[in-house]
Amino acid sequence: MSRFGIQPLVRALLLLAALQASVAFADDFSDPGRRIFESRCSTCHGGTVPADSAIGPNLKGVLGRKAGTADSGAHSRAAIESDTVWTRSSLRRYLSDPGREMPGTLMPVRLADPRQLDDLLNYLETLR
Repeated sequence: MSRFGIQPLVRALLLLAALQASVAFADDFSDPGRRIFESRCSTCHGGTVPADSAIGPNLKGVLGRKAGTADSGAHSRAAIESDTVWTRSSLRRYLSDPGREMPGTLMPVRLADPRQLDDLLNYLETLR
């Protein structure tokens, strides 16, 4: 090998790998809806796999699903007994004020900002 040895090459490769990982990490959270999901929803609803769901129902495939029917998480009696089917419109109303829309719900989080609601709903649509 050259008089500079292998160490500079290894350092360069490690630096390249670190930069590539940081770009991939930034891309994962570039979606504003995903950032909202991660900061406001994932603690209770987990990730996108039912086994990830700690408390509430998993939100994968939530759009088009009847409230209270997910295979994972806890459901309130209010959700189970409601006739609500989760659409963009019904989720928008519910997330704006869960207690008003579904008295007796277990959902503690409100998201009243219209832009954040749009971003979150856009992200939830990708969870199929």
